[in-house]
Amino acid sequence: MILERHNGVVAIHALVQGMAVLAVFTAWYLTVELAMGFELVGGFFGYLIYGGLAVAALLVRATYRATNDALHLSGLFRGRLKLAGRQTLFVGSVMTVFLVATKDKDISRAFLFSWVPLLYATLALTNLAMPHLLLRLVFSKNKRQRFLLLTRHSRFEKSIRLNEWLQRQQRMGIAIAGVVCPQELQIPGLDFPRVGRPEDIEPVIKNLKPDVLMCLEPPRDHAEITNLLRLAEGRGARLVFWDDLESRFGARAWNAEVDGLNFVHFRREPLESPLNRGIKRLFDLLLAAIAVFLILPLLCLVVWIFQRFQSPGPVFFRQPRAGLGGEEFRIFKFRTMHHGAERDTRQATQRDGRIYPFGLWLRKTSLDEIPQFLNVLRGEMSVVGPRPHLQEHNSQWERLLEAFHVRAIVKPGLTGLAQVRGMRGEAKTDADVVRRIESDLEYIENYSPMIDLLIVAQTAWQVLFPKNSAY
Repeated sequence: MILERHNGVVAIHALVQGMAVLAVFTAWYLTVELAMGFELVGGFFGYLIYGGLAVAALLVRATYRATNDALHLSGLFRGRLKLAGRQTLFVGSVMTVFLVATKDKDISRAFLFSWVPLLYATLALTNLAMPHLLLRLVFSKNKRQRFLLLTRHSRFEKSIRLNEWLQRQQRMGIAIAGVVCPQELQIPGLDFPRVGRPEDIEPVIKNLKPDVLMCLEPPRDHAEITNLLRLAEGRGARLVFWDDLESRFGARAWNAEVDGLNFVHFRREPLESPLNRGIKRLFDLLLAAIAVFLILPLLCLVVWIFQRFQSPGPVFFRQPRAGLGGEEFRIFKFRTMHHGAERDTRQATQRDGRIYPFGLWLRKTSLDEIPQFLNVLRGEMSVVGPRPHLQEHNSQWERLLEAFHVRAIVKPGLTGLAQVRGMRGEAKTDADVVRRIESDLEYIENYSPMIDLLIVAQTAWQVLFPKNSAY
């Protein structure tokens, strides 16, 4: 019921926003064609396909990101601008893929790229100006729902979170009739009037006529559920429970229905989807093929020449690392230390005497990692994922975070979220290690093809402009 309200608002917003985008697209076409005097090959209807594609992309994104988008639309100025940026990136990516796939030569690339800033401006303006008006129109006073809250005990931190949530929901047409709770119960942070005690719930419902009875704790037994459901539905009200699994279990949790049974799980795993795994593998193979067949041969020659003068020995360095499921594999790297020094498993440090001069440059630019595309082709690694560690380091670091080994449920990567956030080089403190692990877990729970693209793009930038933490 609450979710349907959120999703419905986002759907209406996306439809109106789509019409605004299509109008701006048409206006820009007419401006370029008529006012500026440029002749655009392909005709108006040929270009209109791309305007329609932009609208379709917005609607598809709204379908899959409705709950998150609703939060931004009902939230702060900055959040709405960030949402416009993500929408622009998604629409631009869809149109680029379509353009490449169809090899459409009649469409002016300059026109499409010049329209992207206008697209962002349109999305930003509609995100800023439209939600307030839209929410007022959709949830007028006669369409507001009155919530009656019921609780027997509430912790301080729980009531603060709840109050913040309820304040946000008032923009979605929700009004709070009051709180039913024991007279002696103190609920700091909950800014709503007390309207009765739990034992008086029946006359309170009869008097206030709420649309929704919202219980702030899970029911104690079947009899309580039956009684509350009878009281609520007997007065035409809905009954909902706030199932705060996170506070009950001490970890973030989700409900999921699978083939008729309900389960509680504690990690989102997008890469358990065969579709996502297939997309990621295709992405890996494409980049690995380009790197191995076009870049690696020339780079091997350059590295071999410098090694002959500065540090004779094998071009490659192979070392056992922990991979998917903790299974050991041998990673490929360009040798950056003097031959034999690699037996020392200490982390590399600044001004490390084991590293020869050209090897230092390879490490700083991350070009020493390029041979790992061979591991990607072999299926032992992915382009993006948690960095693989030595087993010795895993044994040292697993004590720092209980969820450390969750990293191993996906393939390790050449680069990852931690690396593009600047967490490269030596981990000097336990806090450094924990931050890297937390970034790895964040990536695992939020994987999407778009995130992989962004991480690869940021990594390429850091190869050209290395951060000081790389050595």
